[in-house]
Amino acid sequence: MSARRVFAGFAGVALLGFPAGSGGQPVPDLERGRALYQNHCVVCHTSKVHRREPPLPLSVEALRAVVTIWAREEGLRWSRDEIEDVVQYLDRAYYRFPQ
Repeated sequence: MSARRVFAGFAGVALLGFPAGSGGQPVPDLERGRALYQNHCVVCHTSKVHRREPPLPLSVEALRAVVTIWAREEGLRWSRDEIEDVVQYLDRAYYRFPQ
């Protein structure tokens, strides 16, 4: 998938209204996020992908969009909660975006 398609998908994901993890949202399950990521994503990704400069994505919202697009692209059928768990795991393990 080209970077252009990933970025084009950001707008569509933003329109879906995915939760941002605040405002009464359930606490993310970081262990489930880690397990989902390790079982489905590390086949193609090493930790180097999360340490590139400049970082891509640039915010937790962009990270959420990328995870959503790739989960859909790979046919994973993850729930919103599972996507959020992966997003929060990646953010805390690699990115540490301001909240």
